[in-house]
Amino acid sequence: MRCAECKGNLLCGRSKCPLVEKYRFLRSVRIDDRIHDPSPPSLFVGRIGYPKVYVGPLIAINTDPVYADSPWLWKSIEEVIKLRTSMLRASTRMRVEDVRGESKQVVELQELTAAIKPVDVEAEIRKLSRKAEFDDVVQPMGYSALVDGIRITENPKIPDRVEKVYYDDLKAQEALLSLYNHGFSTYYLQKIFSAGMLGERKSRKLVPTRWSITAVHSILGEEIKKEIADYGPIDKTMLFSFEHFGNHFEIILSPERYFFQLIEIWQRKSFWSPKQDWIGADSEDIRPKRDYSSLSGGYYAARLPVLEYLRRIRKQASVLVIREIKPSYYAPLGVWVVEEGVRKAVSAEPEVFNSFEDALKKASSRIETQSEKWHKYINRQTSLQSFWQLA
Repeated sequence: MRCAECKGNLLCGRSKCPLVEKYRFLRSVRIDDRIHDPSPPSLFVGRIGYPKVYVGPLIAINTDPVYADSPWLWKSIEEVIKLRTSMLRASTRMRVEDVRGESKQVVELQELTAAIKPVDVEAEIRKLSRKAEFDDVVQPMGYSALVDGIRITENPKIPDRVEKVYYDDLKAQEALLSLYNHGFSTYYLQKIFSAGMLGERKSRKLVPTRWSITAVHSILGEEIKKEIADYGPIDKTMLFSFEHFGNHFEIILSPERYFFQLIEIWQRKSFWSPKQDWIGADSEDIRPKRDYSSLSGGYYAARLPVLEYLRRIRKQASVLVIREIKPSYYAPLGVWVVEEGVRKAVSAEPEVFNSFEDALKKASSRIETQSEKWHKYINRQTSLQSFWQLA
């Protein structure tokens, strides 16, 4: 089984991913038996043992809780690892349906998650696990601890609009779109979605953090597709480019009706493809995407910022996103790398071309991977684009 397709999901049949295990290193963080530190605010909900999962706040130990939870500000892989492995996961075991009972513990966890600034948390540590966690979707995290008596020691400030949505009996996608349209970031929405604060009250559940990230990207993307369906196409071919954290992005928008395709190129010696170059792709048209993408959560994270851009200019387009991952991306940091990379790319001034072929030629000149497979892929994309224009 190829690692670039699996991305740590153990499709190979092993009990642990040997690549991820390499990066479960320890941080020199002193942790006492009692926690009295701020939460960013942030919540982590595990998926192991579902529907009975580990849930609790992330605690900032000797680090700025706001900066440690602001991925759009981070500058290097080393900084991300240092920041995020300084975060302690204070966990207790709960059933995902427990959010419907509105116990004091549940209410405090939800208030902490929805707060607009860090909230001090207290708890007694029962058992400490000194392993940092790395994942292809979720941001890195530090030690985890089973705790007793998680409680917040101050009154958190929660936005009025969030409280209103919480008490309204809206479907989750309606609530998400409402808050998103009022300026709440995807990162904030992923947290309160995970905390079981959205949706019809009778059906609310805790959602594992990994699932909530992709769910928010997917739901918002599908809703924006409905909005742009009636827009006319852009009037010129545009090319955007950006690189960070060893991830290089080339994004071509062509004056056609909506079509989205992501091509991922994992260079040899990059994290998920240590032995050979790997190329994969997935695509969709304006209709709802039915099957989960073969490119995992990165597909939805790449799609959303492009749809945001099309919505902003009130146009639709045929979109090709090329993501080339280099060996310098040596540890998985989460799909925020993709979301932020594409968002920063389309926020800059584009290069303008007379045709898709000219834009693709320019984009290809900046792609380092020059294997025969890649050249065949480029030729195929050119013919596919011609097919879209004729369709």
